[in-house]
Amino acid sequence: MTLSRRQFLKLGGISAGAATLTACGSIGRKLAENDLPESLQAPTPLPPGTPTADLPAFPVNPAMRLLNRAGYGPRPGDLDRVTQMGLEAYLAEQLQPDSIDDQATDLIVRGIDLYQREIGDLLNQEQADAAIALGESTFYRALTSRRQLYETMVEFWSDHFNIYLRKTQFMPFFKIVDDRDAIRPHALGAFPNILSASMHSAAMLVYLDNVQNRRQAPNENYARELMELHTLGVHGGYDQTDVQEVARALTGWTVHRRGRRQGEVFLNLPEHDPGAKMVLGNTLPAEQGEADIAQLAQILSGAEATATFIAGKLARRFVADDPSADLVRQAAEAFSAGGGDVRAALRVLFLSPEFAAAPPKLKRPYAYMVSAMRALHADVSDARALGRWLQMMGQPLFQWAAPNGYPDVSAAWAAALLPRWNFAVALLSDKMRGVRVGFEALLNAGNPSSTTAALDLFAGILFGHALDDEARTLFLDFIGSDRLADRETNIRLRESVALMLASPAFQWT
Repeated sequence: MTLSRRQFLKLGGISAGAATLTACGSIGRKLAENDLPESLQAPTPLPPGTPTADLPAFPVNPAMRLLNRAGYGPRPGDLDRVTQMGLEAYLAEQLQPDSIDDQATDLIVRGIDLYQREIGDLLNQEQADAAIALGESTFYRALTSRRQLYETMVEFWSDHFNIYLRKTQFMPFFKIVDDRDAIRPHALGAFPNILSASMHSAAMLVYLDNVQNRRQAPNENYARELMELHTLGVHGGYDQTDVQEVARALTGWTVHRRGRRQGEVFLNLPEHDPGAKMVLGNTLPAEQGEADIAQLAQILSGAEATATFIAGKLARRFVADDPSADLVRQAAEAFSAGGGDVRAALRVLFLSPEFAAAPPKLKRPYAYMVSAMRALHADVSDARALGRWLQMMGQPLFQWAAPNGYPDVSAAWAAALLPRWNFAVALLSDKMRGVRVGFEALLNAGNPSSTTAALDLFAGILFGHALDDEARTLFLDFIGSDRLADRETNIRLRESVALMLASPAFQWT
């Protein structure tokens, strides 16, 4: 790149009005690569939105907003499809992920061998290889899957039930099982099910020290976080006695350390407190063993405070950093009416007037990276380099040490934008090992007749609307030529697309 710092800041500030895969993975990548419309059209301009104290007035494309909030942004062709089918129809489709054909993604993940293995086999593998397999499976799904809302909910629950990958040397193995068997099967299911699955997860029991929770020496760490972070919330109406009683109910739940069942979760009855417990006014009878944890999950998941807490977190993730109390109440009521119905709560949020009029939210680093690569039809043959970029941006996968998960408000990420700019430049320069954007394929599909048309084509792909006159003039002055076939013009056009990726119009949705 040959941009001066001044040029970069001027253009970038426009408001715009893993390891080698097996054969299965290679076939899946090829299917994903071929999933490009034969033709692409430049969009029409949109009226400006409402400015905020920190941002200019962004044009708002409702379909683009839904694709960015309920997924990792559109691939080429997605915006037209959603616009034609309607927002409610698209949301209904996404809320039923099993009905969506996702063959390409399924083949890619099937090719990641370590991700498929059971815990006994995983524990004999290299820790670093397991971490790579987990990262690859996560990234490729977000990049290629048509089940976009499902993938964003997997990320939501992975933050909600956060596991720090570096807690112990065995955690990458446990987290693969947690991701595969606890989070993913229940990502759009009833909350009691995902809560119960997490409570039986070796990764969670190890991470929050329940393996040290014994009748003779209770450890309250998991009990406290279970109520404060996973269910009731910090203001959920429980007290220290409830923490102690929950810890008693969880005594003895641990992980086999050796033998043919190594790594599996079980209740060690000699270490379990058999006495009666009282949690939030509910009695857990004495001598009921494994039934303690089942009843505990039922009590906590059914509490009114839990519905409000989960609804608030969902609203913060998908609608606004500070959602209204009325919207949270409506989502909580839908959640409770269905016995922890996550889909009903999401339907309330995405179809609400507050979502349609919501202020922009800054994409978190992972969403920014994936959305850029989806928009530009990137092919990734080796995802390991992307992990290093996420590290620089501040959101390496599964590496938030505290149990509360990565922050979900824009202010937490707004001060670290330079690595994003560098990522955009590297991506469009094809300087990432194992990563290539589909720049020429997009030009061929769009078939622009001029530099102006090419700029509007990429603005439509990235922003969902055409450039305004001021931004278009800035870019045309920077490119300096209308000869698309000219090598220097092509380079400058790539640089311009990188600047679009670095602009607020792409990063704030």
